[in-house]
Amino acid sequence: MAYRRTGKVSARLADNRRRILNSAREIVAEDGFSSAQMSEVARRAGVATGTLYRYFPSKEDLCRQVFREVSTREMNILANIASEDAPAMERLESVLRTFAGRAIQGRRLAYALLAEPVDVGLSEDRTRFRRTHAQVFAGILEDAIEAGDIPRINTQIAAACIAGAIPTALIGPLAPESHDIEAQAGERVLDDIVAFCLAAVHAGPAATKKNEKTEERRIAS
Repeated sequence: MAYRRTGKVSARLADNRRRILNSAREIVAEDGFSSAQMSEVARRAGVATGTLYRYFPSKEDLCRQVFREVSTREMNILANIASEDAPAMERLESVLRTFAGRAIQGRRLAYALLAEPVDVGLSEDRTRFRRTHAQVFAGILEDAIEAGDIPRINTQIAAACIAGAIPTALIGPLAPESHDIEAQAGERVLDDIVAFCLAAVHAGPAATKKNEKTEERRIAS
């Protein structure tokens, strides 16, 4: 007769798995994926290391699941704002503020999600996450163009620039140290980032006119 799990056993297994993931996520938020050692995760979760391996065969499996859960949560927050019934430019500013603001509040976690050197499997997950991330910006920019709020630009390129610029400004090698951001007040840093991104998408007319003139000369010749 095949063994069938009781509801109590299933609930206990699900609770163990959740405690393991929560513990791993806490460690990543504090010190990055490199610090999410299996023994430490097990200790925090209150399970034996051998028990942890029954849920996640390797550190990479565990870290990838943590990444997927955290990145999905962050993406859903932005996607929900992007889909609101509001003018495109209002949604763009709100998404910019939310993305940059959450990175400022949790810079170590943002670094882990977006920039920390990781294994190949996790790097592939990150690439998919960042592409989806850029698509959120691209969709709003397309709405803004359709509404006549910004000039016609290559939304895929513009979205990639925005999605790359914010992490670079906050967690990349050129970013200020944490104490500098705190000293300057995070809200002011946030305002500067939002102002830069909005100015970038509004700065299209000169480039557009130049391209139009180039095309006119090409046709005339």
